[in-house]
Amino acid sequence: MSKYETPNYDIVMKEEEFEIRKYADFFIVEYENSDDPEIKNGFGSLFKYISSDNEEKEKISMTVPVIREETGKNQKMAFVVPGKYRDKIPEPTNSNLTIKKFEEGLFGSIRYSGFSTTAKELKMKNNLEQWLLEKGYQQQSTVLVASYNAPLVPPMLRRNEILVRIHSND
Repeated sequence: MSKYETPNYDIVMKEEEFEIRKYADFFIVEYENSDDPEIKNGFGSLFKYISSDNEEKEKISMTVPVIREETGKNQKMAFVVPGKYRDKIPEPTNSNLTIKKFEEGLFGSIRYSGFSTTAKELKMKNNLEQWLLEKGYQQQSTVLVASYNAPLVPPMLRRNEILVRIHSND
């Protein structure tokens, strides 16, 4: 079990490395910068935010997963805001950071270990999309890559996931 807080969800269906999850809504602080399309400064900016570089100068607990999303030409990266801040989230001082609500809903997921490379992410995305089609679900969002571990965690102990918002075809 992780020592870090994670978003709440219920497992609707599980089959091998695949899951259908129903997430409750939660908040994220998201990094997006058109001058940094590959989010090279994403993690550092988010880390500074939780290390007290926010309007309230408050240190915020680390959470997991770190979420990365590709949106056309750019990428975004986000931290999950700890639940205790739900009613008063410290405002970012960095103009590339915004607070957003991650709406509740159904998500398809596939879990994998090791380092998350572009090739592995594409393979997992394709596997998830095929499984979702077989189960009668339709993808409603871009792909989210969720990473749960610090950089020094050995590859075989790493937890990564591909997530997509879905809805049932029936």
